[in-house]
Amino acid sequence: MGSPVNNTTTSAVVYQLVTKADADLPNSTTKALLVGTAGTANLMQPDGTIQTAVPLQVGYNPLQVLQVRTGGTATDIWALY
Repeated sequence: MGSPVNNTTTSAVVYQLVTKADADLPNSTTKALLVGTAGTANLMQPDGTIQTAVPLQVGYNPLQVLQVRTGGTATDIWALY
């Protein structure tokens, strides 16, 4: 079985539970975030801009994110690649 191809026109092929940190996510920029408990998050956009208190809903949040930084109230966040 070959490795899945990750591109912007397909659904996520890798999904990982996020540990909030002021560091890049392990697989670079996400396709989206999947959230178990709604709240806010401090996020870094792919261009390096940091946004604080971004509201996240339960479920699929179609955001390209480079970092899920410390702080915020949203929990059970999954990075979709």
